[in-house]
Amino acid sequence: MQEPVLMARQPIFDNEVGVVAYELLFRQSENNEARVTDGDSATSELLINAFTHFNIDDVVGNKRAYVNFTRKLLDEPIPFDKRRFVIEVLEDVVIDSELVACVRRLVDEGYTIALDDFIMQPGTEALLELADIVKIDVLEYTDEELGECVRRLAPYNLTLLAEKVETHEMYDRCRKLGFELFQGYFLSRPQCSPASGFPTASWP
Repeated sequence: MQEPVLMARQPIFDNEVGVVAYELLFRQSENNEARVTDGDSATSELLINAFTHFNIDDVVGNKRAYVNFTRKLLDEPIPFDKRRFVIEVLEDVVIDSELVACVRRLVDEGYTIALDDFIMQPGTEALLELADIVKIDVLEYTDEELGECVRRLAPYNLTLLAEKVETHEMYDRCRKLGFELFQGYFLSRPQCSPASGFPTASWP
């Protein structure tokens, strides 16, 4: 019997260490481990739980929700409040004209787009022109490489989000480079929902 997909959330902080959003994550274990093999199914179940069965305020309070989207799900109708919802385009999505057109349609509909685990590569310029937020895994870069990445992104009107910030030194480094949003174990680990998968008033 397949384990139910549990929900976890990890806070996203601003440069004043205030929580401004939560990324909603998939878990198939109460040990806070991501072992989901079917991204489309996991995202669908998470969205149904978070935005259909429950009041969104029970899940993220008055903050915004970031959710990873696979290529397939980007083409599906998204009947949720655009003001509360950030679509994360995954890093392994193939960049082609169809993807760019899909993202442009979502932007035209009023959705906020984040590029997850962003790495500059051929074709990314078109997405950078459409995105609002770029999430950068800071553990993938040396200090010099991270600075160069930020400089290359400077011409675009983007909010930079530092992912996997695990030390105070890295947090300070990212702030000085111009990152405005922060996420990582130094600030807060993901918080799992109760075993039933349902948000409750006691969910931390």
